[in-house]
Amino acid sequence: MALGSVQRTVDALVTGAGRRLAATTPAAERWLLVARDRYARAYVAATRLRNRLRYDAPPDPYRLVHVDPADVQGMVGRDRPMYRAAGVVEDGDWDRVDERFDDTDVYRAYRAHFEDGVPWRDTAFYDRILDELDSGRVRWGCSTRAEFDARCERLDDLYEAIASDGFRSQAALAGDGGGTLGEPSRLPTERRKREVAVHVGRDGAVLFADGRNRLSIAKLLGLDSVPVRVLRRHADWQATRDAVARGEAVDADSDHPDLPDGAGDGSGTGGG
Repeated sequence: MALGSVQRTVDALVTGAGRRLAATTPAAERWLLVARDRYARAYVAATRLRNRLRYDAPPDPYRLVHVDPADVQGMVGRDRPMYRAAGVVEDGDWDRVDERFDDTDVYRAYRAHFEDGVPWRDTAFYDRILDELDSGRVRWGCSTRAEFDARCERLDDLYEAIASDGFRSQAALAGDGGGTLGEPSRLPTERRKREVAVHVGRDGAVLFADGRNRLSIAKLLGLDSVPVRVLRRHADWQATRDAVARGEAVDADSDHPDLPDGAGDGSGTGGG
């Protein structure tokens, strides 16, 4: 069995056991979150160490870079927990995608709701989530229509908050004790899961990974730049980053936000 399959099997077993324990012993849920946070941080620390040994421009799994929301078009589905994708460099064709973020029912629902005044309940996104709830699935902590309606109201609040206060990282929100979709977690791993996350393909294409709500809002508001967390990078793109770090000429946009500091305009928003 391949290492990746073993890791997924272990993750599934641990997650399943944790959920069963939380269901039978609610008081254990907080302890389980703390334990998972520590395990995830240890896993990412090991990834960071490997990167430092392998690459001239080692990816920092936690650093945020700033991207233009309009540049995030392609989508790559998540096939693992975020902590196991953070800072990972992979070869293969995983970055060859046809699905576009702007074509998703989530983004279309946002556009219809906020630009055309269409109620959430009249969108295909709303219908899909209700079908999932009716089948017994729990989405974002919602198991009933009333709970999902309440979440949609919080999405309205999130839009207004970003429109009035700007797009802020989860660390900034945690510092103020704010958060429209729930209080920011004090656990670093849980908090970072709420950042908009992207992957970078072989040619530097920024591909959506997670954070549909905030990215949709950023696109609709026409924001020029938002902080995002880079998860996976294609091996070819990492080779470009390494070449830049060595001072070599590369066939890439020198202003790309994920190139090492000093490769672009010197603004300090490049990736680590």
